[in-house]
Amino acid sequence: MIDASSPTLAPTEREQIYRRNFIFFLTDGILFTIAMNLIGSTTVIPDFVRRLTSSEILIGLSGSLFEIGWTLPQLFIARYIVHFERKKWWFVGPSIPVRFVILIFAGITVLLGKDRPEAILIAFLISYGIAGIGDGVVGVPWADLTGTSLDERWRARMFGLMTAVVGVIMLVLSPLIGTILGETGPGFPNNYALLFGAAGVFFAVSIIPILFIHELPGGKRAEKVPSFGEFLPQLGHVLRTDVPFRSVIITRMLTSLFAMAGPFYIGFATVQLGLSSEVAVPTLLAMQTIGSVTGALAYTWLGARNNLLFIRLALAGAALLPISALLAGVVGPWPLYLGFLMAGLTVSNLFLSYQNWVVTYASPDQRPIYAGLFNTIATVISLIAPIIGGTVVQRLGYEPLFALSLTMVMCALFVMLRYVRR
Repeated sequence: MIDASSPTLAPTEREQIYRRNFIFFLTDGILFTIAMNLIGSTTVIPDFVRRLTSSEILIGLSGSLFEIGWTLPQLFIARYIVHFERKKWWFVGPSIPVRFVILIFAGITVLLGKDRPEAILIAFLISYGIAGIGDGVVGVPWADLTGTSLDERWRARMFGLMTAVVGVIMLVLSPLIGTILGETGPGFPNNYALLFGAAGVFFAVSIIPILFIHELPGGKRAEKVPSFGEFLPQLGHVLRTDVPFRSVIITRMLTSLFAMAGPFYIGFATVQLGLSSEVAVPTLLAMQTIGSVTGALAYTWLGARNNLLFIRLALAGAALLPISALLAGVVGPWPLYLGFLMAGLTVSNLFLSYQNWVVTYASPDQRPIYAGLFNTIATVISLIAPIIGGTVVQRLGYEPLFALSLTMVMCALFVMLRYVRR
């Protein structure tokens, strides 16, 4: 047995721990991501919420709610965990209760029934928000663990293979999702409750592999939890002096503004292009999934060699999604299918590649602060993006929103080309 707590491990011993941790991180990631895809934030969830309300702002918020919850607490958590040398149980402990929330919501949906859409909407916003915040609490410890207990090569392989395996599984499940949501399915809201219930089971089972991760030593333990008077100036200093990190944060914010159109593509397909939900949701999900499998395999190879190049290529490819939607408004739905294919190829690994860049770039002592700061700053954009997106759709229509989304992703690509070097 290898003593994983030893600060001086031989390269062969460290590699053995990386390999073992790779399996557990990969298994957790696959189970968790399958669950997220079963209730996709750009497909299933906005289609579900559209049946509960006509508010475009709430529909837009539904697609961003998990990300808002995920980013919101991370900087505050980072402030506390620098006081602890070991971060594993900061990740495992909160995950145990939180990963049952979606399963509970599925049961609530069945109990409320189709005659109480307002109550279902409230229950959804609360449950999905709790799930997002809970995952945000464990986000910084998870980033620190992937930084200390996997090296850059194994992280890129883990992210890429995770996306590829999930993509293949979702290709198999997409027709089943279409059947559940179709006329032969159990009917609303039990059809969506079934998807939430299946996702809840995957969330719950994903707890098991994370129990076996072997944590390697990371940064030095801070002597005390810094006060906000000490902590905030430190964050300001990082933002003022670290140009590459600041540039990647700006890119992340611009990407969130690009992604604000995500929940509205399915509405565009069903409302403006005239596709039914049982056709639009599984078809677009399948096209996105096919792309994600190919993109994940590309990231498995390229991400381990040049993560920054992958980010630049992914941003360029992401621009094809709003372009395809604009074309679909003129010639029909086929360009939108191609756009979702390209979105899967590029965007599916984009946020993971950002995370990998930050974890690799930051020193072990600073990794919790960098990870927390990187994700929490994005909260501001995540909060206002649904309001912007919903307002634009309500007042101007879908096409102006897609044009705005295209502008944001091109700005993000410019920042990565101009200010970030390998």
